[in-house]
Amino acid sequence: MVKVASITNIIKGLKPRQQKTMKAHARHHSLKHMRSMARALKKGATFQTAHNRAMRSVGKWVDLLLQLHYQKW
Repeated sequence: MVKVASITNIIKGLKPRQQKTMKAHARHHSLKHMRSMARALKKGATFQTAHNRAMRSVGKWVDLLLQLHYQKW
């Protein structure tokens, strides 16, 4: 969903392999997700861990949990 050109500044501090993977990954996720992942990767997280954290913090999962929380059973 995100154009690769829009994440060039976000992925500057990453290793070449991480940059390549993030460019491919950007097609499927939002800019907010990509920023969150890049921050985690720069702190030393693995790609999978960074992805899981981003999905839980800014992904659709958060919207679903909020809907369930405010829904009256």
